[in-house]
Amino acid sequence: MSTTNPHTSDAADPLTPTDHKAFAFAGQVNSSLRACLCTLARHGVALRRRCPERAAAALALVRPWPLYKGGQFLFDLMEWEDLMVDGEPPPLMPAERIRGTFSYPVRWLATSTAPHPTPVGPLPGQRTAATLDLPLRLLAGTARAALEGAALDLGDLLGAPAAAPPETEADSAVEDDELPHLEAGFYLYQDIVLGALTVLGPLLAEHAPEEQRLAEPGDG
Repeated sequence: MSTTNPHTSDAADPLTPTDHKAFAFAGQVNSSLRACLCTLARHGVALRRRCPERAAAALALVRPWPLYKGGQFLFDLMEWEDLMVDGEPPPLMPAERIRGTFSYPVRWLATSTAPHPTPVGPLPGQRTAATLDLPLRLLAGTARAALEGAALDLGDLLGAPAAAPPETEADSAVEDDELPHLEAGFYLYQDIVLGALTVLGPLLAEHAPEEQRLAEPGDG
């Protein structure tokens, strides 16, 4: 007959239920960060193999930047390589989700660094969310679902399928199922940077200085 107390392990747990939930959320953040970094790195490997001249030119351009050097320092300090390569590879994070995550920070940076910056207004929907006392994410998700449903219904009524979103350079470069595996080691941080250029490049280009957007390719 076993003398083990079935409640011993629970009673010996010094963490509270709130602690467990907090760490569960932290683990979710770690998992999402790992998936994002690994996805960017795989896009970077694909770019480095497919367009070596473009990859080399991009890295030569950003290497002198403090932001690049600071990113390298934090990457090594936080041991993100271990986070990325330990265990089974995470599922790919959709490029559209990555761009959506960075859209507001990029808009904030674009507004703050413009020659004549203007204050960044509240997040879209923030006033409505405050008025209705609803979480902004819930309101945004509900509105998005309603608009998408209305668009599909309208397409059905008109007898035509809903149009697919326009394909971007990042989407058309490499299909997700064709992305190569990670290459741990010297190239890993560089591959993340190149992957960010591939995935976030169209988003960053939208906020380029006006004279750069109007310039023709090849203009000096």
